[in-house]
Amino acid sequence: MLYISLMRSLNTLTAAILIIWTFIGVDALRGDTSPPQKQLKTYALPVGTQSADISPDEQTVVTVLTKKLDPPHVKDKTNMRVVQLWDFKEGEVLAQFVARQPEQSIAPKGISVARGNNTPIVRFSPDGTQVVALLDRMIHILRASDLAEVRAFALMPPSNTPDGPTIVREPSLRAMELSPSGGIAAVLWFTYECHGRIQLYDILSGNRLLSWDTTMGWTNFQGRGIVWNPNGKLLLVAIPNFLACGSPSGGPDIFAFDVRTGAIKRKITSGLLIGNIAITSDNRVLAVDSDSYGVFSNHHPKLKFFDFTTGKHLHSVSARPTGVRYMVSASPDGDRFIAFTGKMSYDFDWSDAVSYDKVVDETFSVWSLSNYEGILTSQNIPGLKGSELKLSSKGNYAFSYGKASFVYELP
Repeated sequence: MLYISLMRSLNTLTAAILIIWTFIGVDALRGDTSPPQKQLKTYALPVGTQSADISPDEQTVVTVLTKKLDPPHVKDKTNMRVVQLWDFKEGEVLAQFVARQPEQSIAPKGISVARGNNTPIVRFSPDGTQVVALLDRMIHILRASDLAEVRAFALMPPSNTPDGPTIVREPSLRAMELSPSGGIAAVLWFTYECHGRIQLYDILSGNRLLSWDTTMGWTNFQGRGIVWNPNGKLLLVAIPNFLACGSPSGGPDIFAFDVRTGAIKRKITSGLLIGNIAITSDNRVLAVDSDSYGVFSNHHPKLKFFDFTTGKHLHSVSARPTGVRYMVSASPDGDRFIAFTGKMSYDFDWSDAVSYDKVVDETFSVWSLSNYEGILTSQNIPGLKGSELKLSSKGNYAFSYGKASFVYELP
């Protein structure tokens, strides 16, 4: 009995040492390899901003949010999509466009509809003359100077998916990005379970040019996961091949589709549970991990660079003690890239014997694309993990929207 008791005590002690070593020791030995931390000047965007973009000349920001307003001839307040053009340095609204949410379709008697989640998205055209706003399955083309509507057209969503005898599920819009010329909008739908669909629309006519199914994968858990390559002939899509808190399958998870045919032209295996991706002007693909911080795993993921043509791994970038995760963006001018580098930890639910990741702080770091050298790490930004993070066209500003909606001035 004494022997058994001693062995149990040793096992408990060993487990405790392993946890301490994994949680504190290993990360501490790695050290903080991020660029130096700086207090950046920030400009607040409206609370509740759901999408944003900064103009190519980096002078204005366009935002969209949902407000309850009193439209004319309507008895009660109604949810409206509000697009605003901001002089972000002065905190001044320069123009506004309001689009009422459309009425929900009525389901047949005895059928329940699981409504799709269609987050609004706004983007400046590459030449800065127009704003393209995706609002509730409608694309609105707005004049960038005053947000006057030039034209609008409805998307043609994929069919609803049966989910048992009395339930159907609507597809959800997950992403929209404009081609380098600004003439085509690519939208990504999550249809059901592991299925997604891409559609291309001509901005001038509103015509749907092409539509195809993505490869099977967890499209529903993807954020800003579609990117045009610089010449506008291919569309890159990041499709996780496993759920969060799992391990990637080892198969391809970044796919390049030919926008003329929908055929797959490139496949890249990141080795990550793929999160956001970006592509540089010289065709390097950036990829970051989206997996949870575990008790013994995924403590220090690195940002990876790949050659777009060959899929070869070119370089990895380390960051603060708990790695680079979730979000990555590259400035279109080819000068800088940015990623989330907040410190992570975990909590353990002893009743269910499961762990879950926990935020310690929330920062981003900026590096040079020419030599991968670090430039700066931001101050702690509460809510950044639950936001989208991007760089402006010339890399002079970063901006985020979601739980943390700000523009950050970069030196």
